[in-house]
Amino acid sequence: MTDQASDDRKYIQMAVEAARKCVSEPGRESPKVGAVLVTKSGEPTVAYRGKLESGEHAEFTLLDKLLADESVAGATLYTTLEPCTTRNHPKVPCAQRVIDRKISRVVIGMLDPNEKICGKGVRRLRDANIETVLFPPDLAADVEDQNRRFRRFIEGAAQKAEVDAQFIARYGARDIDDWYKTLNFIYADRNFHRDALAIYAHLTEVVGGLSQLASEKKKARADGTPITGDEFMPKALAWWFTLCGKLGVTSVGDMLWLKFPGACPYCRKETDHDTSACQKIKSKSPNPNWAELRRIGRARNRPSRLADWQRMFRQIYKPHHKPDFQSTFARLTEELGELAEAVRVFPAAPGYFLSEAADVFAWLMNIQNNIDLREDRELTDYGIALERVLCEVYPNICTDCNRGRCSCPPILEATVGRIAHEVPEEPGLFDPAAMFMRPDKARAVFSVQE
Repeated sequence: MTDQASDDRKYIQMAVEAARKCVSEPGRESPKVGAVLVTKSGEPTVAYRGKLESGEHAEFTLLDKLLADESVAGATLYTTLEPCTTRNHPKVPCAQRVIDRKISRVVIGMLDPNEKICGKGVRRLRDANIETVLFPPDLAADVEDQNRRFRRFIEGAAQKAEVDAQFIARYGARDIDDWYKTLNFIYADRNFHRDALAIYAHLTEVVGGLSQLASEKKKARADGTPITGDEFMPKALAWWFTLCGKLGVTSVGDMLWLKFPGACPYCRKETDHDTSACQKIKSKSPNPNWAELRRIGRARNRPSRLADWQRMFRQIYKPHHKPDFQSTFARLTEELGELAEAVRVFPAAPGYFLSEAADVFAWLMNIQNNIDLREDRELTDYGIALERVLCEVYPNICTDCNRGRCSCPPILEATVGRIAHEVPEEPGLFDPAAMFMRPDKARAVFSVQE
């Protein structure tokens, strides 16, 4: 065995052992990736996916954290997985990091099973005149075995993406106002006697469940299966549509475009929104320039599908490089408070509702964009998951009574059963007659001044 082959085998084994330390991020199957960078002096530095922070790629940890201030030009990188070639902005693909740091040789354990990357990382490195070599067969087999669950996950994801595309093409490619009309048609009778404040209360109730994304509070159904926060997103949208319908909004698309014509309503930028700059603008003039927004809107094409709207908000308000549910929910809570005021004063100032309802929708889209970022989806795929789940939860019928026009009672038996554990039932502990007053009694009690 030559000295080069002997050194390669030693560092490859170090990378393989490092990969064993990888732990998948919550809710997904992640690849096991170990990496070793050897400089010209022969000094090795070892990293693995998630070594310093969950989800961080091994090459990123090596080049941008452990060796950020070191010269690595001419070094050899040993990595168990082909460097990635695509990441969502502002992340930089690992193959590009390798090129930028002038690494001269890369030894790879296996190609990425993701068809969007497979072989492209090797090709990009070779196009940059970087020598690429594969692991020996026995060590490559070890890497393949380590990542068998990840390969199955990728294969399943590819099949699901194909099913999603077929599903959306058949059921989900509808204008946002089609969703608006469909949902209000299905539940028109059930919501007929509910006023706007009652519907707003239900919207707030559902957003409370969605907030598990920020609180990371764990909840379970009666059968013990976990409830995830993003399950509440389609319901939140449905109740937002219902509230707009109850107050007689003609077109939610027109309402949204009035305030968000493909740009931030304050700085009016289509991309690279600067929060601090907007705050300065708002401090001088808290109201958007409606005339200018209208002019901008007339010169642009309005989004149609729900996915188009989500991607528009992703373009205006790019999420951070990692999901940030806490600050997003802080803003959504603020907007829900303002929406409550808009509902309360609607008879006197209906225009206020148009503005605040649009803001709530924008922050719901920002939450979904953070969900898609968490799942590391391609930007072109943003919105597809939301459309798919909305189609599943609301397939043109009420899934409780299976009718095109819902005939369910105002309060479902399932709801009563779900909250039963919160109601004190021990004999003698809870007497409704003692705990609540009739309206006439309450009026008398609260009219007495001691």
